[in-house]
Amino acid sequence: MISLLTTIAIFGVGGAVLNVALQGLLLTLVGRSTRTGPRVASGVAIALLLVALPTLGAANLLATTPQAGFASAFTVAFCVALLVLGSTLAFSALAARRARPETLPSLSGPTVYLGSLGICVLVGVLGAVTADALL
Repeated sequence: MISLLTTIAIFGVGGAVLNVALQGLLLTLVGRSTRTGPRVASGVAIALLLVALPTLGAANLLATTPQAGFASAFTVAFCVALLVLGSTLAFSALAARRARPETLPSLSGPTVYLGSLGICVLVGVLGAVTADALL
């Protein structure tokens, strides 16, 4: 149990900090540019981070804890994905409010939150299956 919580804390909080730092850097580099290239690169980098960190967390748990199974790997991957995606939504809402609040869609509401929860479940399953297949 301690190993599970430690893995979630390390990969989840570390991933959230890394995600916000990456978004801040890309927001600074992109600025108010209307080109789509930097925005696509930003989306790809964030999506890669969202998939890679839960998989690494699940693989780390499976490699270091002998009694860990698929359920533990899924729990780690799901919680890490939840923390990373939550930081993405929170930072995106702040950045959108700062840019032009009247022209951007709202990043809150039940649809966004339920969709995010569904994405986290899918990323959790993908991360646990991938980690289980690798080890």
